[in-house]
Amino acid sequence: MDAFCALSTPAGISGIAVIRASGQGVIEGIAEAVRVLRTTGDTTGVSLTDLGGYEAAFCAFADPKTQEEIDRVVVTVYRSPYSYTGDDMIEISCHGGSAVRQEILRVLNSLGIRPAGPGEFTRTAFINGKLDLTSAEAVMNVIDADSKRALEAGNTQLMGALRDKITQVENKLYGVLSSIEMMLEFPEHDDTPESLEAVKVKLSEAIDDINRLSSSYGRGRLLVERMKVAIAGLPNAGKSTLLNFFAGFDRAIVTDIPGTTRDTLELNAEVDGIPVTFIDTAGLRQTEDAVEKIGVELAGRAAREADLILYLIAPTDSFEETRKALDSFDKDKLRLVFTKSDAGVNPEKNKLSEIVADPGYCCEISVRQDQNTESITKLIADAYEKAGGINASDVTVISGRHYDLLLKASDKLNQAMELLQTDMGIDVCSQVIRAALDDTGEITGRVVSDELVDTIFSRFCIGK
Repeated sequence: MDAFCALSTPAGISGIAVIRASGQGVIEGIAEAVRVLRTTGDTTGVSLTDLGGYEAAFCAFADPKTQEEIDRVVVTVYRSPYSYTGDDMIEISCHGGSAVRQEILRVLNSLGIRPAGPGEFTRTAFINGKLDLTSAEAVMNVIDADSKRALEAGNTQLMGALRDKITQVENKLYGVLSSIEMMLEFPEHDDTPESLEAVKVKLSEAIDDINRLSSSYGRGRLLVERMKVAIAGLPNAGKSTLLNFFAGFDRAIVTDIPGTTRDTLELNAEVDGIPVTFIDTAGLRQTEDAVEKIGVELAGRAAREADLILYLIAPTDSFEETRKALDSFDKDKLRLVFTKSDAGVNPEKNKLSEIVADPGYCCEISVRQDQNTESITKLIADAYEKAGGINASDVTVISGRHYDLLLKASDKLNQAMELLQTDMGIDVCSQVIRAALDDTGEITGRVVSDELVDTIFSRFCIGK
């Protein structure tokens, strides 16, 4: 029997825990440890092996060697091929104490059901053709999702949307190869649908499709790594107040004394479904205080490394100091937030607004009066959408591995297009296109090595 098992719920005390086992003979393997107590219908002489797929039974789980009962559990049976892994599979729902879990796993191991490796359930599903590689990888994206948009992107990929997009591209490329082979076999038929110009059109469409997919990684990266938003500005511009607003509690100390914040403070939050890490920074100013000076340097570095900079400008902030600070930042990442609007707006607002890349990159708010604070959400959401590029696909690429392979495929297809411009390049062109198809095949798992599979699933949690 080649079967494996693992705890699928997190460690720690809980109401219930779920232990999963899968593999050939797994149902027969644990039957001697399980006594069915109640099922739907007649229970006379019912064994676990008598249950069909998608059936559950209330059972006593005992050590077969001692007949000592360990727990009363619910066992759910999944029959091959209609299971998550494609093999026979069972799930044991037991009480969530650590001793119960450990004893059940010990008994399973004694019955020849070995401990599972990282991601072995999903790996088995991939090997058995239940999932393509994009969907298999998306399993961990769904598990790791800590925001609504990250969950949506993971679920979209899990349902096969990326695989379908890649398949559409590959079908176009196979069509191009077919046309090229026809042209090589019958070069005299230049006026056929397989003419050189028609091939160029098909190849161009495939390149555009791949570029749309790869451009979406700007958004996908932010979903996985979190969007880093630096809150910068002169002292007393309201930076810590804004951080506390998103925290919902006093995360940062707020006083009227300039230089109160001397280090960067981070806060993880979800803004319009986007996972965001806010970074509250020290007020940007010249200072002789050694500690504050380090804080100012850290503030500048945090702002430069951030995906977005919310630069806060209070009504009394100096125009010259503000302009000098703004000139040190990337204008495309810069958004101006005129704070404390209940007390007035900076008189140089119009001049300062000309510094940013777009007039829409500015807003006025009053956190204390909760006035127009939703405009901050809009600034962040707009920056997130722009990160995907204007031609971004409706499928968001969230894996760096997929992104790198899409870039490789795009480079090869552009080389193929260049080769089509030469009289002698069409034969070599087909070889380059086949190499690009190998790149896309590594995304879906159509072309994949054992080493790559090992690497991908080694990052999975045990039990999934």
